[in-house]
Amino acid sequence: MNESEYFHIPLHVDLPHLAERVAFSPDGRWLAVGAGWRLFGANEGGLSIVDGNSGEIVWTTADLKNCLDLTFTPDAQRLAVSVLDQNNGMRIQLLRVSNGEKLWEVPGAGFLAFSPDATLLGVDGVSEPGEAPHSFVLAADSGTLLHKQGSSMAVPGFTADSRLMCTGCPSLVEASTGTLRWTEGDHENVASAAVFTDDDDAVLFATAPEATIFVFQLEPGPDGSAVVRSVVDAPELFSADQWIGAISFSPGHGMILQLSQQELVLISVIDGSVLHRFPKTRPAINIAAAFRANDKQLVLNIPVPPAPPDMSGAGISVVDTRTGATLWSDPGLECVDLALSADGARLAAVGETSLLVYELGLPARSRHDCRAPVSAVATSAAAAGIVAAAADNNLIVFRAATGEAMLERDHPGTIGDVAVSPDGHSVVTASSDGRCRHFDTLTGDRWTGKHNAPVNAVAFSDDSKRVATASADRTARLFDRTPGANPDDQTALWSHQHPQGVSHVVLGPAAAWLATACLDRKVRILSGSTGDELHSPFEHDGKIRALAVAGTTLVTASDDGSALVIDAVSGQRRFRLEHPGKVTAAEVSPDAALLATAGTGNDCHLWRIDGAQPVLLHRLATRAVVNDLAFGADGQLAIATEHQVVAIVDPGTGREIERLIHPKAVSHLASGIDRSVLATACADNVARVYEMREE
Repeated sequence: MNESEYFHIPLHVDLPHLAERVAFSPDGRWLAVGAGWRLFGANEGGLSIVDGNSGEIVWTTADLKNCLDLTFTPDAQRLAVSVLDQNNGMRIQLLRVSNGEKLWEVPGAGFLAFSPDATLLGVDGVSEPGEAPHSFVLAADSGTLLHKQGSSMAVPGFTADSRLMCTGCPSLVEASTGTLRWTEGDHENVASAAVFTDDDDAVLFATAPEATIFVFQLEPGPDGSAVVRSVVDAPELFSADQWIGAISFSPGHGMILQLSQQELVLISVIDGSVLHRFPKTRPAINIAAAFRANDKQLVLNIPVPPAPPDMSGAGISVVDTRTGATLWSDPGLECVDLALSADGARLAAVGETSLLVYELGLPARSRHDCRAPVSAVATSAAAAGIVAAAADNNLIVFRAATGEAMLERDHPGTIGDVAVSPDGHSVVTASSDGRCRHFDTLTGDRWTGKHNAPVNAVAFSDDSKRVATASADRTARLFDRTPGANPDDQTALWSHQHPQGVSHVVLGPAAAWLATACLDRKVRILSGSTGDELHSPFEHDGKIRALAVAGTTLVTASDDGSALVIDAVSGQRRFRLEHPGKVTAAEVSPDAALLATAGTGNDCHLWRIDGAQPVLLHRLATRAVVNDLAFGADGQLAIATEHQVVAIVDPGTGREIERLIHPKAVSHLASGIDRSVLATACADNVARVYEMREE
């Protein structure tokens, strides 16, 4: 397992105090790090705010010794902390994030949760010394105690509108007043958990003594008691530790993570069955866990599998919740607590006096070492298809699902471009020796098409029947995929002469037309049946860097700082889109509704182009200069730059929703005709395949 494909560490911060509690602000801008309660009363305590982008310590204080819990307000402007002061007094404080100013302080201690509107602070703990653990609510603006509820070991939950609060008693109350809707009595000194369902129409409740998962309706029954909508037996819950957080629901509410004396157990909410078990090697109070990626991954601060006996660190492991398999681990890290950013992109881990931030990525489905720099990559439809990579003068074909090698062929010249047929069993290469070569991995058929100068580009039609070529000999040609009478000199269906060398070629639907980019700075649309020019050429004032096609929409990108959007059938130029500099990459979404363009700057422009006028949706700041672009099946945009992380962006919001971690920069991207997979060509000589469609 190559762990550099799953994460990299952009931040490593040394702190002036113990680091045993950590939290991300909701916007990911800040990290709060405090000394925990593991070494109760230790003098090395403190609290710091760290810039989540630069790693700079914004402020730090030694006035607060031990820290039980900390959480940000939804707007990330304030921080609530449960601490011991210098006199070992238990305090709950509200601090200003920007400078550490104390806004208020009240007695008490516990685990904290703000209401979504940030007006209320729910606490599970004690508001006065000597009390049994209970739920209570403080006014977020003043710290005033608003109401107390029964005993439990579950942090209170709020509805999205902040009107209702559920507790681990279990009970349901008006959040601001504490007025009961219903209660089922105290759950003192036993593990429990309570959350609202996704649509806030019921309460999910799990309890250790009853080993049961309940769904309670919001409205009480005629006698004022809770109405049970459904019940699921979960016998494993019975062994949960007597500790706050020993039972917790996953963010998607499909699973429960339960902490017992010997192990962590993942339990299905649907039927109460045990999904996976993870042996624990640390005391219960020091176990930390967090879900990411729609409950698909679980991060734990225990080594899975366990670290060697002589390794003192607790370790970090990321496991697949569907299979229980370990995706990656860092077993030597001394990790006492961890936290995920709201988007699941970053993991913060603390231990001793250090803070590490991991940037997490989507695991590759498969990979293949090409043993040389990859100059081009292409893939067929679906993960069951094939990927072709050009590594200098060597063609390598492997299965997208497994990375298993299928075909390898040396060429007399350097391979500059490669294409895979959508049906997944043919590959064609463009070589500097003036040849295009076709290989059928299913039938073994092969043929060679000859040009009089290097072949610059090749393309398959969407029906897999035709192959187009572009050559420095000033011609574009169209070939039938089926071998002819002389496979060593495949006869072209036609050849079209250009004034100068042809650099790019793309094919329209069913090869009805094709488009070429010529060094005379013109784009020509040719008939798929005859090779004749169908329309007047489209001219740029600089070199043409890219062609892209979706349906009848053709896009060009040029050094003159523009991209043209053309209706290839009518021959009409629909739009001219301007950039501040050269446009070196362009990609169209499968439905031809979106266009992504990028140039020599650290940005990417995302346009909507299916209307009467183009609309610039987002100017996306990128990590470095963009190398390539590709759309996924669900419209998500992949952006490869000179940085090692490929960003996956949601076109609706313009936000990064996933990232593909590579050891080095990625130079080329390729998605099949159904856009369900993405192939990447990395500077480490490895081609990788990623899933681009949700299951």
